[in-house]
Amino acid sequence: MNKLMMTAAFALLTLTTVFTGCKKDDDDETPTPTANTNQNLSFHLHTLVGTDAAAYGVQFQNASGRKFDIADFRYYISNIVLIKNDGSELPLSGKVVLANPATNSYDLGEVPVGSYKGFKFMLGLDSAVNHSDPTAYPANNPLSIQSPGNHWDWNSGYIFMKVEGNVDTTLAANGPLDFQYFYHIGMDDFKRTIDFSTSAFTVVSGSNYAIGLKFDLLRMLNNVDMRTENITHTMNNMPLAMKIADNWQGAFELE
Repeated sequence: MNKLMMTAAFALLTLTTVFTGCKKDDDDETPTPTANTNQNLSFHLHTLVGTDAAAYGVQFQNASGRKFDIADFRYYISNIVLIKNDGSELPLSGKVVLANPATNSYDLGEVPVGSYKGFKFMLGLDSAVNHSDPTAYPANNPLSIQSPGNHWDWNSGYIFMKVEGNVDTTLAANGPLDFQYFYHIGMDDFKRTIDFSTSAFTVVSGSNYAIGLKFDLLRMLNNVDMRTENITHTMNNMPLAMKIADNWQGAFELE
């Protein structure tokens, strides 16, 4: 190989090395995508009256065919806990939901991706929250002062579930909605844990997850005679309040 050819070959080798080195540097500067370790979780909750969507000002019938409507229907969900596959618990601290028929989606914040054995929550509020001051919470917090009110001043506690409306109280159940009913359930002893600890679900990276739930008012009113059992503010009719609270677990099911 003559001197000229050797010089050309060396120059070509040098250029190849430079361009190869530059390409490697460019590759090194490209960020590597990383999987999300947390995703948003929510409740997708439908409030029903049997197979019908609950709504204000609409006439429904209970299991015995008695007509009633709904003027107000709200309930507190709190102490939400996710159960990991190893059995350990992940509390969603401070998350409180005030559910109502007009709203289906309730944000629960971000949780770690992975598989879960199930979840549980409280219908009602624990004692510390129940006896806290609603004026201490910001207006957008479900524990703040509500309108219409959802807190008893006389016993310094929240109404865990409020259902109000009008009902036909005629003996034959064939008359107009002639009487107002009030189901106001509260006080520490009436909170209930709603247990879905064996209802597995998986939160995957890159996709938010919604837990689908249904709450059936007719199941909650199972064995409640709306003609004669139509008023409880808990303290004034504790047997009726207990009957309703004990029906809460059976009123929920996965969607």
